[in-house]
Amino acid sequence: MIELIGDRLPRIMRSLFTPWSLPLMAFSALILTGAILLMICGQGKLSFIDALFMATSASCVTGLTIMNIGTDLTIWGQLVILTLIQVGGLGIMTFSTGLMLFLGRSISFRSRFVLQDIFTYSPRSDFTSLVKRIVIFTVLFEFVGALLLFLRFVKTSPSWISALYQAIFHSISAFCNAGFSLFPDSMMRFRGDALVNFTMCGLIVMGGLGFLVMHEIYATLRKARDLRRFWNMLSLHTKVVTTSTAALIVIGALLFLVSEWHVTMKGFRLSERLLSSLFQSVTTRTAGFNTLDFASMNNISIFVTMIFMFIGASPGSTGGGIKTTSFMVLLALGWSRFRGFEQPFLFKRTVSNDSVNRALVVFVVGVWIVVMGTVLLLVTELGYKPYHETEGYFMEYLFEVISAFGTVGLSMGVTPTLSGPGKLVIVLLMFIGRVGPLTVAMAVQARSVSYSYAEEKVMIG
Repeated sequence: MIELIGDRLPRIMRSLFTPWSLPLMAFSALILTGAILLMICGQGKLSFIDALFMATSASCVTGLTIMNIGTDLTIWGQLVILTLIQVGGLGIMTFSTGLMLFLGRSISFRSRFVLQDIFTYSPRSDFTSLVKRIVIFTVLFEFVGALLLFLRFVKTSPSWISALYQAIFHSISAFCNAGFSLFPDSMMRFRGDALVNFTMCGLIVMGGLGFLVMHEIYATLRKARDLRRFWNMLSLHTKVVTTSTAALIVIGALLFLVSEWHVTMKGFRLSERLLSSLFQSVTTRTAGFNTLDFASMNNISIFVTMIFMFIGASPGSTGGGIKTTSFMVLLALGWSRFRGFEQPFLFKRTVSNDSVNRALVVFVVGVWIVVMGTVLLLVTELGYKPYHETEGYFMEYLFEVISAFGTVGLSMGVTPTLSGPGKLVIVLLMFIGRVGPLTVAMAVQARSVSYSYAEEKVMIG
């Protein structure tokens, strides 16, 4: 009997440690370790649920918080949060693989398989170079961001050491699209500061583009002789990511500027209005920092924010959501079918059926998760009270759910008031939002069904 179990154990282990379960298990281990460390650093002041909530929010680079980490956590607790943000932003597999490469060790086949599906759309011969540059890009951008922020924080902090610490913390948090801030009002005190706004926006955008895009742009710039050749040499993936990101930033900035001109921006100078609109448009999709009070915004801005949070960042990045490429592929699919084309196309390239199928699955699963999460949160927080006694809460909890799923971190102020079961719902949503859509997409790609049923039409419209 013992020998039989011994023979089966390797097969059981192989079935558990699949390329699709490794990211789930790695993030789970990171979160649990972080929760334990936060409880230790909190000196018994944090319950397990609160520590788990904060560890999940940091590891999944969300930014939702039930406390002011700048004053309620010790310096060691803040460093735990910062470490979880850095490791969670890069991803467990990337972080460990990059460390092995710099130590001169080789990448296992299993790790290579997982990382290729996370960061690339096809097998690459220069995969080792890609992983190395991911780590180099991260260190470089965070170093430059910290340096620029230090130039401003040193003027407002009590000491240069405090300013340096604040600059490093916010640079890592911004590049990893985490949204955690040491300031109780997030970045609202810097809404008119061009240096802080542009630095934070630059870090957020670069972290949200995706490492493959940064790698490809860097490699193409070294080969292309002019701008036109540079654009033609880029892959369809990079073109879709860069154009969709730019379009969403511009559209979002204009919408915030118009809708909040006489609301949260009332009394602002023109420069503050422009900077606030741009900053909120950039941070809304992934990061979670804010220079405007979301609890005081009008319904148009709240609705647009929820759409942007659901779309999220780009594949292989530090952000969440269904991703910009899924959004663009679905738009292309609808537009192409409306015009009578069988296959969707972007930039004079036909989008593969595999990409369309994965985009559809990620979108449907994303909607389903948001719906179920909202229902669960309404049950845990409001129970079965009539509508007239809970008027207005639905929008706030829906906003919270989408923010958790998109790993954004924006809130209308309900996060600290959540009950224990409500916090667990948000924890689950943040975890699913970070690794769920990716795992689903990978699983769909791996499956191959060799049969089909008889075809029959259904009336539509």
